This record gives sequence, structure tokens and C-alpha cells, in this order.
Amino acid sequence: MKNNNGFTLLEVMVAVFIIAIGLLGIAALQVTAVKNNHSANIRTQASQLIYNLADRIRANIGGAIAGNYIANTAPNVAYNCIDVFSGTVVANTCSANEMAQTDLDQWFALAASSMALVTGAGNTDITCTDLDVADANPCTRGSQITISLSWNEHDGDSGLINKTFSMDFQP
Repeated sequence: MKNNNGFTLLEVMVAVFIIAIGLLGIAALQVTAVKNNHSANIRTQASQLIYNLADRIRANIGGAIAGNYIANTAPNVAYNCIDVFSGTVVANTCSANEMAQTDLDQWFALAASSMALVTGAGNTDITCTDLDVADANPCTRGSQITISLSWNEHDGDSGLINKTFSMDFQP
């Protein structure tokens, strides 16, 4: 009677094959997790940017009512309404329009830097659905303001797809 101890080469190869399949599955799961984490990070940045602008608009109701926040590009202002108030029409004072333009200028710069690693980032549209079109205000108090931020995101199957985060609110 022969007493065999240990594993045969075939058994070892089967065990290594099974372990290799398991490790490949774990690696694929890790790649998917990293992609989904990146996508969630981009959406988080977009939502934070939009809420940031909504707060700026709520803080400057006069500028919102006058329609000064309706834009899709940065206004590139030459004055400073944040710390030194230089270059404003009235020295050391910012009007609601100047504050709105400063907010937009800073916000578009923040959006460009926050979404810099995203392909096609920064497509923004800020609109107002005027509640009372009969009055002189382009965005009467209580009107709905919509802020939309769009970007292109890699999808594993179809390449780049367009994603948009939008928020409607009444300042």
C-alpha cells in the first residue's frame, strides 16, 4: 500500500487558477469602484458649485431682481467688490449690479478650477422664469431661477456622455 502525502501538480495548478480568477475579479471590482468614485466626486463638486452660486444670489436680492445673475459666461469685471472695493462707480461702495458681476466672475473662475479635470466642464446656464412679465424687473422677486452646470463624463461603454446638474430655486 502506497501512502501519498501532499498535493499533485494538477491540484496545485487548479488552486492557482481559482485564486487567479478571484484576484482578477477583485481587480475589476476595484477599477469599477474608482470610476464610480470619480463620477460621484464630479457630481459633488457640481452640486457644491451650484449651491454656492445660489447662496450668492440669495445674498444679493437686488441684483437677482434686476436680472444681473442671468448669464452663461463670466463677465470679466475690472473692479473688486470683495475686499478693497476698487474700480467701482461709487468709490468704496458696490451696487447690486457690481456685486452680481463680481459674484459671477469669481464663481465662473471657481467652477473652472474645480472642474478642471473634467472634459468639457463649465458649460453653465443661469436663467430666470419671470413671475411677472408686466413689470420692469427681468426677474421679479419670487421668480424661479435655474442654475445648470454640464460636463462630459467617461462612460465605460459609450465613451463620453453629457451630464448635467440643475437646481431651481426662488431667492
